[in-house]
Amino acid sequence: MKNLITTMMLIVFGAISTIFLTAQFVKKEANFTVYIRAYDTNIPEATIEGVTIKNVRQFNVINEPSDLVVKKGTKVNITIINESPITENLSIEGYSEVNWTLKTKEKKQFSFTANKVGSYTIWCNLHPKNIHLTGTLSVIE
Repeated sequence: MKNLITTMMLIVFGAISTIFLTAQFVKKEANFTVYIRAYDTNIPEATIEGVTIKNVRQFNVINEPSDLVVKKGTKVNITIINESPITENLSIEGYSEVNWTLKTKEKKQFSFTANKVGSYTIWCNLHPKNIHLTGTLSVIE
């Protein structure tokens, strides 16, 4: 009976050790779907600091979600869907391998490993940052 208990304990200990060691080497992954959307607003009239202007058009593009958070070493899988009426781009400063251009209604999937801790600007390198609003990739320990 004592040998049976010892054998059972060794099997359980071995199984727990295997699970623990395997978990140490399992790669982490994060999946995101990012929509590039345009917002076109017409303002018939606005008075700013005493000056009246008419027929103001404001056109902004934003990534939704705009901010992504992952742990260092994570494989980041992103699906981008361009819903903007114009060609757009998704780039991440500090990650030169992330630089994808999409035509209207185009969908792309890509992956990269977030291997540098810090905050990195997500932006469209085709348009000024005041038109295509920026986001942030935060890589944490």
